[in-house]
Amino acid sequence: MTALCGALTVLAIGCGTAAPADRTPQATAACSAPEFPALQFGSHLLGDTPPPVPYSSTPPTSGWHASGAIPITIDTLSEPQQVSVLEVGAVVITHNGLQDTERSRLEQQVRDNYADRVSVTPYDPLSEGEVTFAGWGVLQRCDGVDLDALDTFVDVYAVEDPAVPGTDTTPRTDESGTS
Repeated sequence: MTALCGALTVLAIGCGTAAPADRTPQATAACSAPEFPALQFGSHLLGDTPPPVPYSSTPPTSGWHASGAIPITIDTLSEPQQVSVLEVGAVVITHNGLQDTERSRLEQQVRDNYADRVSVTPYDPLSEGEVTFAGWGVLQRCDGVDLDALDTFVDVYAVEDPAVPGTDTTPRTDESGTS
């Protein structure tokens, strides 16, 4: 019986080891806790056509999206283009009115660590100095650049190797099976 108790004690101690640090995005001094806007569904929009209904969040985290190839990069993206990037599992960072040094620091972090996984775009509807991180159905708002919060958000919400939106090469066929 003593041997059994000793074995159980060893197992209990082994089970009590500390778990890895929680990597779920949390509120920080600069960032609020993530929000989870209502998911919207929508089709591809043609050209610069606006969506037929408003997005459920600003910036959008789901819904109507652009057609065609949209690069995952640092560039100006429309709302439908942002949703296209989110649809393939990438993250979109939006910002407004950042000082050049802060914007450069943010863009350099993305270039160095998240090329092809994160897009960065200016977005006028945000408040001056506001930065947001968006994934499909999730949004975190920050007052300025918080690179640690960004790293955690990308670790949790960006897929490792998202496809470039709009580059699906699956052959389409009509009902007869011909292209």
